Amino acid sequence: MKHSSPLIIKILRLVRARERVRDLFANPPRTGKSLDPRKVKRSLHPELWTVEGWKLLTLLGKPPSQKHVIFLPGGAYLLEATPSHRQYAEKLAKAHGLTVTLIDYPKSPEHTYRATHELVHKAYLRIQERFPEQEICLLGDSAGGGLALALLTSLRDQKASPRPKRTVLISPWLDLSLSHPQLPAYQDRDPVLPLQGLQQAADLYAGGEDLRHPLLSPLYNDLHDLGELMLVFGTEEIFYPDCQALINKIERSSGTWMEQIVGENLVHAWPIFPFPESREVRKKIADFLLRD
Repeated sequence: MKHSSPLIIKILRLVRARERVRDLFANPPRTGKSLDPRKVKRSLHPELWTVEGWKLLTLLGKPPSQKHVIFLPGGAYLLEATPSHRQYAEKLAKAHGLTVTLIDYPKSPEHTYRATHELVHKAYLRIQERFPEQEICLLGDSAGGGLALALLTSLRDQKASPRPKRTVLISPWLDLSLSHPQLPAYQDRDPVLPLQGLQQAADLYAGGEDLRHPLLSPLYNDLHDLGELMLVFGTEEIFYPDCQALINKIERSSGTWMEQIVGENLVHAWPIFPFPESREVRKKIADFLLRD
């Protein structure tokens, strides 16, 4: 397999990707077009529907499996889903038969985590009602990964049934306090995510609450009885230390099992993007989600 990671990192630094992301965090665009069904292949029968006025885009797998993936896209709780998120959802549906629902959940600064979690929980229940024969799995990247893990712990605490048996976390934002002592070193290594921008985004999303609240930072929650997790992250991202901390905590949590894939010399959320290294791991993610 051709390794593109050194070139990718060089390009990201040349185009000043971190500075561009920082500017997006400061002025998050609101186009409302991130889940446009007209941009999805008709063979996947894209359906745009709403829960409490918030958009959901569902793609039907071809050929269909009995698995339904709730996809929570990242963006520091500030940004709308990107075309890369939608295209990844299409690949999961077309190549692997997974039904996928992308959720456009409430974002900061207009909303705080309370509105986000309320909506995502309601959307989860509505998806269960609409697709009662399908087994629901969770998938999230970056902030969406943290949100997926927080939702999973909330469903466990509420004794919801059925609950997701499998959850995929891609470069999840696990600790909004950004307090791990190794983070400053990884700030210099990460060519994408700006630490100061993340700190500001965390404060907006928290709305004055303790940044270590378990719905904000699921790394501080009890992580027992969460089923099967897959964690995918890169060595060149600011969330690397927190992902390692999650692995260590899961090892001590009963009723939770984790597989991890660490991308050597790879950046934040790398499986979402069309890098040569991403193709193999996307197949592994799909196989994990499709297990009986």
